[in-house]
Amino acid sequence: MNLRNSLIRLDSYIEYYASYSIYNNALGLARTLLAAGTALTLLFTDEKVLFKSGLHPGWSSEIVPINALNFFNLVPVNFITLTKWIVFLILIIIASGWRPRFTCIPHWYISTCFLNSALDIEGGDQITSNITMLLLPILLMDSRKWHWQRLSTNGNSFGEKVRGIISNTLFYVIKLQVCVIYFHAAIGKIGVNQWLDGTAPYYWFNHPVFGMSSWLKPLLNPFLTNSYFVFLLSWGVIVWELILAAAIFMEKKHYKRLFIIAVGFHFLIVVVHGLFSFFFAMTGALCLYFLVEYNNRIYEK
Repeated sequence: MNLRNSLIRLDSYIEYYASYSIYNNALGLARTLLAAGTALTLLFTDEKVLFKSGLHPGWSSEIVPINALNFFNLVPVNFITLTKWIVFLILIIIASGWRPRFTCIPHWYISTCFLNSALDIEGGDQITSNITMLLLPILLMDSRKWHWQRLSTNGNSFGEKVRGIISNTLFYVIKLQVCVIYFHAAIGKIGVNQWLDGTAPYYWFNHPVFGMSSWLKPLLNPFLTNSYFVFLLSWGVIVWELILAAAIFMEKKHYKRLFIIAVGFHFLIVVVHGLFSFFFAMTGALCLYFLVEYNNRIYEK
């Protein structure tokens, strides 16, 4: 009887996920945001500042194997400007949503090459590289012409069932990755005395490199010197990141509200710290974390 019940549950799982398609416009929006973040970095940053001339030992192919094929390192210095604009145009095509099956590999390749060759990188570039890699097997099964379309499936054919099981299983790996990002961010702060006593926001807001712009200092510093405010701000960030990490276990009906608040949270980071590419990367990750399944809840049969 137990074996029979297990087989029935397995069959129900297969039938459910065979007709539960993650290929919707929320997945497309995530890809567009990830590509736009890298494209805007290339657009607004001088390539002479962004890329090194000559391969630094720390980026050697023995240490980072992909750098043996990293086009940012392989092209002559005189052609780095042309290379930058070619890559920019490819990213625009990716962001447009055309043929995700064909553009997913170039997207991952560009993101990874950029991460391992650019001098001025931050966490958003690492997140983009990781997520574009995790999306590869999902998008290689994507038959849509544009990633803004919704791929309908009734799960009747064997191929649709296989695609449904594989894509949904791998999609949860991506959700787990986003969950770990927020969990690690929260737990990492708990181990720092300045976050525990609430003084960390003051130091980060006034950091010489990542701190707030000069026009914000007269507005925010009076609050940042208030012990109650910085304590609540410090622990508010930690608790909020733990909530986002725990969202993977929450019901889908909460996803839209959590998404809106989380995007607002990251937009405030842009205003204070100016991390634009991080904003695009994390908003793309949040689309995968919340909106893909929220859209499926709406269209669920």
